[in-house]
Order: sequence, then structure tokens, then C-alpha cells
Amino acid sequence: MIKREENIFTYPQEFSQNEVSHIIENLPIAIAVMDETRKLILANKMAHIFVNKADNQLAGLVIGDAFGCIHHEDSPEKGGSGEKCLQCKLRTIAHDTLKNGKDHFQIETAMTFKSIGRRHLKISTRPLEFKKGRAVLLSIEDITTAKNYVRAESEIEKLTTVVQTAGAICHEINQPLMAVSGFSELLMDDVRHGQIQEENVKEIRDQAERLAKITSKLMAITKYKK
Repeated sequence: MIKREENIFTYPQEFSQNEVSHIIENLPIAIAVMDETRKLILANKMAHIFVNKADNQLAGLVIGDAFGCIHHEDSPEKGGSGEKCLQCKLRTIAHDTLKNGKDHFQIETAMTFKSIGRRHLKISTRPLEFKKGRAVLLSIEDITTAKNYVRAESEIEKLTTVVQTAGAICHEINQPLMAVSGFSELLMDDVRHGQIQEENVKEIRDQAERLAKITSKLMAITKYKK
């Protein structure tokens, strides 16, 4: 019998500033701190990798300029106050956190950047208090690859459904076509012998009407539902 030992691990009661900085720097998601003027005062390694910029190229820049948002320069002031910027979810939740001290957790949005194109993101915010004023801790997780995978899976599923539906349609149409072909051969034999069998002509007409009903139903399809 395995005996469980209690208190095997001990944890420090508090971290030093250097330890906290080291942890933030090496987190696997982009972390940044934005002050009340929307300028970045801190950005970790993953934040720089995310926007393809070298270390120390983000601090001091307005967040839209730092990350290279394509709408940052839309307004005359080039300060991220254009119409698109005012609708930006990143800006909206960061402002809410600054003004109201409200946390936001993994809010999904999509943004387009100059250097990396359109990306799907999960954004979290947390308020910070400094001696010089308030700030926002931002975490930005790039989920574009996961989104693309889900989209690809959905497309494959749709394509599979289309193939299966096409197979079922071919089967439905093939049956009356075979009947039309068979009775046409019989009718040709009758013609060669100077006879016309009414039953064969009637069967060809019936199967043609059956085909017409199938195509009519196909034309009425507007959506697919399992």
C-alpha cells in the first residue's frame, strides 16, 4: 500500500520582481501591459514573436501601432480612434478593464495585422494598479490554427455529405433510367416486327414521369439537414 505523504512540496509565499518578470517573459502566450494612454509598458517574448518584432520594439508604442493593426492609421490622428478601432473588441474590453476594473476572460475575436494577416484570438484582461496610475494586463492567445482545423473538419464533413447525397441521387435516377432503356429496347423490337406494345410505351412514359418528379424534388432543395 502506497502511503501518501503530506506537504511534500513547499511554495514560496511571494516572488521577487525578477522572478515574476522571468515567469511573464517565458509564458507560452503573448502578455502585455497597457497604461491609461493605451501605450505598452511591458511585452513578453511571445508578444514580440506574435507580431514578428524584435525584443524591446513594443514598449512605449500605442497598442494598435505596436501590434500593427491595419486600422490603427484610419483616423487623421493615427491614434486608433477611427470607426473600426472604436468597434474593436480588444480596445473595448481593455477600456472596460481600465475604466471599471472589470476582468475579461478568453473573449474571442478576429483582427487583421499588417505583418501576420487575419488572426483569431482569445483575449483576457485584468486591471493593475501602479503608483503612476492604472494599467491593464493583456493576455493574447492565437487560436487561428485551431480555428482553421475546425473549419477544415467542417468542410470535409460537408463534402462527405455532398458525396453521399450525390450517390443517393444517382441511385434514385439510375433505376427509372434503366427501366426506360430496357423498355425502349423492347419497343424497338416491336417496331422492327411491325408491332407496337402499348404496355411498353406506357411504362416508358411512367418512368419518364418518375424522373421528372425526382428532378423536381432536387430543384426544391434549399438546405441540408441531418
